[in-house]
Amino acid sequence: MGKIKNFVTKVKSIKNIELYLALALALVVVLLAFSNSSNVGKISQNVFSSQSYIAQMENKLVTVLGNIEGCGKVNVAISYATDGEKVYAYETTTKQDGGVVVQTSSLITLKGEPLLVQTITPQILGVVVVADGASDPLVRYKIKQAVVTLLDIDICCVQVFS
Repeated sequence: MGKIKNFVTKVKSIKNIELYLALALALVVVLLAFSNSSNVGKISQNVFSSQSYIAQMENKLVTVLGNIEGCGKVNVAISYATDGEKVYAYETTTKQDGGVVVQTSSLITLKGEPLLVQTITPQILGVVVVADGASDPLVRYKIKQAVVTLLDIDICCVQVFS
């Protein structure tokens, strides 16, 4: 109890203590206001055409695999689990009025276009390759390695047939 009295006495003896406390309180209020007023967030929007992306990847694989020596004519099919999506930048503003908190989000644009933060590609489950030269084990191995490298998937997800 004596320590508390001593502390209170020391605090009271500081000149302009009210001013210091008011400044500290004002600083806390300003920091809280700025920390809540403008947060930039990301909201996933606009699922882009997974079929278009997969078709492009299949065509790319057909072109690359067709250049493997001994491969011959090639057909490729890719299966996927999830659709891709585009993530745009949003600005979130929070306002407090009375006891009510109102939060609004608005799309961030750059030169009139929405600001694209990230494009998430579809998750590939597996790839089937049918190639004329796939009966040769070396050609089959090269096909699998090319697909694994280009799509960054496990080799167990690639099946090659002749």
